[in-house]
Amino acid sequence: MGIQDRDYMKRPSDDDDDRRASSPDSRLEAFFSEFLQRHPRFFLYVGIGLAVLVVVAIAVAKLTARNH
Repeated sequence: MGIQDRDYMKRPSDDDDDRRASSPDSRLEAFFSEFLQRHPRFFLYVGIGLAVLVVVAIAVAKLTARNH
């Protein structure tokens, strides 16, 4: 069996076909999937940031209400 007979040399890889033929939605889904795999605590940090922002906004609202 020569190198020309090998099956993997004749066919393109499956990964290349999926990326070329994929729709924009599936590419976006793949991007977010990879992003969340690299940053698994992303939503935790966003939630903590929003909670801090709400607490600061409430504190500022109470401080400005007392001065009027």
